[in-house]
Amino acid sequence: MQDHTLAVKTQNDWDALVLNNPKPVIVDFYADWCGPCKVLKPKLHKFHEEGQGKWELAVVNVDIEELQQISSTYASQGIPAVYLFHKGKQISTFLGNNEAKAKEMASQAAAL
Repeated sequence: MQDHTLAVKTQNDWDALVLNNPKPVIVDFYADWCGPCKVLKPKLHKFHEEGQGKWELAVVNVDIEELQQISSTYASQGIPAVYLFHKGKQISTFLGNNEAKAKEMASQAAAL
């Protein structure tokens, strides 16, 4: 599996790759120490590959100091926290390792 995700490491990355992206973007907030995050991540990558470029997958590590404000805004309820953004607006979200919701979100992103 080749990794074609957008790596969000700074506020500028967030603005450019997520909020200003012309394609829908599914954002996965995770941490390396989070077991459910490790289980969900490959599922999201699989759905991304199946989406054939209709949407982007961005990965945000909540442990990165530069992203504390973004992480506290979007991952304050826990992780994994997954969001769908399109044209700078939050469309939907879910928490936890939920393959059915991840698949539903991927379908929703592909339809935008």
